[in-house]
Amino acid sequence: MKKRKLYQFVAAALTLAFVGCSHQELTDGNPGTGGNNSKDAVYMNVTVQLPVPGIGTRSKTNSDDKADYGTSTDGTEVGQDRENRVNSVLLVLADKDNKLIGCAKKSESLVTEKDGKITTVQSISKSVLSEYYGDNGILEENKQNINVFVFCNPTAALREIFEGLSIGDNTWYNQVCSISENPNGASDNAAIWGGPDHQGGFLMSSSKISTKKFPAKFSDWDDFTTMTNPFKLSGNNPTIGGSTDAGIDNSDAIKVERSVARFDFKDGSELGQNTYNVVKDPKDDEDKKYIMQIQLQKMALVNMSKNFYYLRRVSDNGLSSNATLCGTETSTNYVVDTDAADKNDGSIIKEKKYANYFNFCLGNSTTNWTIDAKARDQWFTSKISDVLNGDRDDDTGWNPSGSKGDYKIWRYVTENTIPGATSNQQNGISTGIVFKGKMIAPEGATGTLADALKNASGDAAADPILYTYGNSIYVTWKEVRAMAISQGPGSPMYTAAFGNTTTVPVAEKAEAEGVDAVTAVYSTDEKSADYKWNIWHNNINGGKTDANLTLFKAAATEVGFTLYESSTDEGVHGYYCYYFYWNRHNDNGNNGVMGPMEFGVVRNNVYKLAVTSIRKLGHPRISENDPDPVDPDDPDEEGNVYLSVSVEVLPWVVRINNIDF
Repeated sequence: MKKRKLYQFVAAALTLAFVGCSHQELTDGNPGTGGNNSKDAVYMNVTVQLPVPGIGTRSKTNSDDKADYGTSTDGTEVGQDRENRVNSVLLVLADKDNKLIGCAKKSESLVTEKDGKITTVQSISKSVLSEYYGDNGILEENKQNINVFVFCNPTAALREIFEGLSIGDNTWYNQVCSISENPNGASDNAAIWGGPDHQGGFLMSSSKISTKKFPAKFSDWDDFTTMTNPFKLSGNNPTIGGSTDAGIDNSDAIKVERSVARFDFKDGSELGQNTYNVVKDPKDDEDKKYIMQIQLQKMALVNMSKNFYYLRRVSDNGLSSNATLCGTETSTNYVVDTDAADKNDGSIIKEKKYANYFNFCLGNSTTNWTIDAKARDQWFTSKISDVLNGDRDDDTGWNPSGSKGDYKIWRYVTENTIPGATSNQQNGISTGIVFKGKMIAPEGATGTLADALKNASGDAAADPILYTYGNSIYVTWKEVRAMAISQGPGSPMYTAAFGNTTTVPVAEKAEAEGVDAVTAVYSTDEKSADYKWNIWHNNINGGKTDANLTLFKAAATEVGFTLYESSTDEGVHGYYCYYFYWNRHNDNGNNGVMGPMEFGVVRNNVYKLAVTSIRKLGHPRISENDPDPVDPDDPDEEGNVYLSVSVEVLPWVVRINNIDF
């Protein structure tokens, strides 16, 4: 494991102004430094502990409630240098009820220590502290214990929040961080993940409340008015007020976690080049020959949350009432989301307020909510080839000798959790990834399907429509009719295609040597797909119109046929389909049955994604061609599994998600 990454931080010597949110001028009392020799400045030493590797391997949250943050059975990952870099520290002091005592603005100094620890000396105005000590300058014993919070690499927005706060404020810990991002990657708050190039230091926050002890008397601070002798908020103070018997031991560093999560991706296909065998040849008795493959070519992030709390909190049901600030995620509780109430009462979906809560919304809610071209334009889309040519996750600690594969860093994402009943975990409010796959003919494949895939022009009106029913695929409706007729009346496919026909449908046959041509006989059921196809395709009474084509497709999908029409993607003609994956956070190991916090995104987690198999064709490009289109109120987990994803999460906590479609 490359532990050196934990230690390569940018140490900066910056002037610290600790205003206690009262905007009083800070003076250090040292001649020649611009101070007024009043010795108003008091110095504190604090050590910050970055997330370091833990133990743990399936993507489940450990049940250890003594941990400082929820760890995963998949292990932990040190992370990249840029993800561990600390450029500045914002120190916040609060009383036992978390009412604000004071807040630091800049770091006096930063020193890198071993084991991922950063030590900084911070100064605070005695005039600010005096407000906490009161008129008599004495703290009762229960007021000596204070709560200490740390933010590393605080953003301009976070600093601005503290600019406007007063001592005693009890709202600061509920402040919310917001980010809006466009599909092209332009963001109004990219500083949370180190800026557009991710080099500026990631926003981090306390992973737990650190309780420290203050001196009992205000006059005791006279001992700590120089940088060389600071009061230790992290460490032992053996002498207070000249007495060796009155020491204060503030052991332990203040532990922090990154405020965002990360998605990594690798090629999980057995064939390589993100290509999967999907459709078998029904005529192959040995069941080993494939007539269609899927090559995944693009991946898109959908439903990334616009808001998250600066400080994590947990509760037993995911709602904010009775939430524990900086509480530990366990296998039985929830991380609380800023939008928990609206997710719990269903108003986001009911009122179609997706754009208020999410970047890269899954559906186009300006219409009757559909996944159409406009919806796809909303997504954050990447070429998979570009992702796999990106930054390698080269942490060998959790991945010795690369045995778990060559994961590449895709992008960073914000926290998004769903409270209450597991049924609240729905597609419209869950963070997911959409994979776009191209249907291809395997090498050496022949037949009508191979011809259609190889010769697609991208013109849907000229190319044949492909149909699936059950587990079989057909090229043109004529093939569908022939199979339905062969299965005979009373069979599900026969009824689906022909409905309640009063005639016996007949498949047409061309004239052959010694055999007369056979004229097709179509269904007489005007509601059936076969009847409507005959009207449209054979131009009955001028029926070759787009309106009649739409009527036919609606009739076909209503009875379970899935239709695929050709298109062109960046100049490449072919047939495409989509696979939808809802990010798994806490895998309960029971496909088809959702568990608490199973789907979501939690800060300081790395979600390692790999599509390991594809079992069937995905959703068609055109929603109206889909008998089971993705809807916002669909549950994140159904018995009908398309894709299997493996996620390994590392603190960075690693979660490996192997995806099987």
